[in-house]
Amino acid sequence: MSKVYLSPEEFQGQIDSFQDGASKIKELKYDLEAQGLKLKSVDKYIECIEEFNKTVALFGEMLDLDTQSMKLIKAKWMNTDSDIATKTLKELIFG
Repeated sequence: MSKVYLSPEEFQGQIDSFQDGASKIKELKYDLEAQGLKLKSVDKYIECIEEFNKTVALFGEMLDLDTQSMKLIKAKWMNTDSDIATKTLKELIFG
């Protein structure tokens, strides 16, 4: 038998930590100045960096969605706890 327990304070700490990490990831931005070089290899490298930056931006959007999901889980969990706390044992057992 497994038990599921969510401490709102501890989970909020996890949310905050996740959000801080996500902010650092979203700030990543790579750049290369070709300094007048006209080489296919440099052009391709710049193209790769641009694609990587786009990927990081998309990943940042996913992290935002995950953060919102975590907040929603916490809110629903707390609402469920509140609903259960207002019911009597008889209501919990027999509906």
